[in-house]
Amino acid sequence: MSELSHTVTASGRDIYLIPVRSFVNLVTNLFVIDDGDYPILVDCGSGTYFANDDLIDGFAALKDKFGVSLALRDIRLILLTHGHIDHYGGLPFIREHNPDVPAAIHVLDQRVVSNHEERVIVAASRLRAFLARAGVSEDDRASLMQVYLFGKSYYRSQPVQLLLDEAEPIAGIRFFHVPGHCPGLVCMQLDDVLLTADHILSKTTPHQAPEHITNNMGLGHYFDSLEKIGRIPDIRLGLGSHEEPMTDIYARIRAIRAMHYERLERILALCATPKSIAAISRELFGTVKSYHVLLALEEVGAHVEYLYDRGVLVAANDAEIARDANAVISYVAA
Repeated sequence: MSELSHTVTASGRDIYLIPVRSFVNLVTNLFVIDDGDYPILVDCGSGTYFANDDLIDGFAALKDKFGVSLALRDIRLILLTHGHIDHYGGLPFIREHNPDVPAAIHVLDQRVVSNHEERVIVAASRLRAFLARAGVSEDDRASLMQVYLFGKSYYRSQPVQLLLDEAEPIAGIRFFHVPGHCPGLVCMQLDDVLLTADHILSKTTPHQAPEHITNNMGLGHYFDSLEKIGRIPDIRLGLGSHEEPMTDIYARIRAIRAMHYERLERILALCATPKSIAAISRELFGTVKSYHVLLALEEVGAHVEYLYDRGVLVAANDAEIARDANAVISYVAA
């Protein structure tokens, strides 16, 4: 777990990192940008009781460790990096302490926060269709849908007051839209420091899912977004929403790309004979459990989609698909 820490940018802006346990095995790094008169909070945690407790404790620790007297009621603006529950789920809790605080997110993730209940229904429908065509059994699909929906029912839609736009900095913070891991994900630049959200992490290669589940996701978008961030000059430090700070994000981008290219090659080799996404996932990741089964299937789905869209993989059972629109698709190297 990351530790409470303090970073000073090239122009003297203060950034404080507050780690919170969003879920049992997931820590999310939240950030307080403090210019004295206009404190900004980047992300909210998941809204679980232990994430909320960690958030309150983190603000208290700012005074103990750094002499900074701030509370949730002092926050003037909340910037949401993207529409995943461990980043926006704590918004209702924060507004219990600070009812009028405005929130901002990219337009492609706005409805996740402001029309949450509708979005879950639509996303779940698309996920069910993906799992069926991936070759997941009916019983396993039911179990995976329970896993997917867990934790999404306690959040209730919250209004969003501002939309993040690359052309419109806020309080001197520049925004870079980087779809792939999430449709509306943004990185935030403060001088020589980049808040990389879940786009670039120090150890993990951020999770990918196919675009035919959710528009503006997918490996192609992610590669383009990595290239976009790689063109930003003179980034001294990258602060991710999980894991540890990065002193060389350019090298980290190269490593992430290399990992994905290696995975694409492995999948292509596995598809020397026809295979479903579920079969590829089992061979690639072995035995995994619970939410990791879903993550593995989506990760393989994103890579298969990338290869299929470029004509490197084709459907081996096109006659069966012509007869049955819901047939499991078997992929083979072209």
